[in-house]
Amino acid sequence: MKAPRTTSTLISQAEQDGWFGLMYAQAAMRSRIEAVLMERHRLSFSAYEILCCLKDLEPQPVRALASQLVTVSPTRASRLIQDLIDDGVLVRGANQGDGRISMISLTEDGRRYVQTVARTFEESVKAFFADPLDADDIAALTRIWQKLESATDAPDGRRPSDRRLAASAEDGRAAETDRRAAR
Repeated sequence: MKAPRTTSTLISQAEQDGWFGLMYAQAAMRSRIEAVLMERHRLSFSAYEILCCLKDLEPQPVRALASQLVTVSPTRASRLIQDLIDDGVLVRGANQGDGRISMISLTEDGRRYVQTVARTFEESVKAFFADPLDADDIAALTRIWQKLESATDAPDGRRPSDRRLAASAEDGRAAETDRRAAR
């Protein structure tokens, strides 16, 4: 995959190549795994993500469930949840404390289905992700993901780029002050 060429002044071509490579790898992995899920279970990757969230914690309010999802917008999540209810995999109930809140749970058939689909998912992750990489590759990716995650969770609430921009602005103000003082 070759990254688009631009005349960016903020990021280097290597940074662009890295960014587009990451996006391409994510799209390729998701597409390959989804193809297997669709072939074997007639289930999209996004629907599987919903089932994964419920597998470990149920029941969940629809909004809380939708907010956890990485690959699905809240609107699409609502449609997928309804499809899974229609298929008998999920069931909707009311929150006993607040009847306005819909709670989503797996049905008994849904729990069995999730176990079967989870096996397919794990086999696919192994085949398309883990097997082509060695332990050093996976360790390097883990380090990279941790760096990227911590870059968005800075103690001051600002991203590193925000801090660089603030520092640049401070440097500019200091230079202006120095120029004025020199006059």
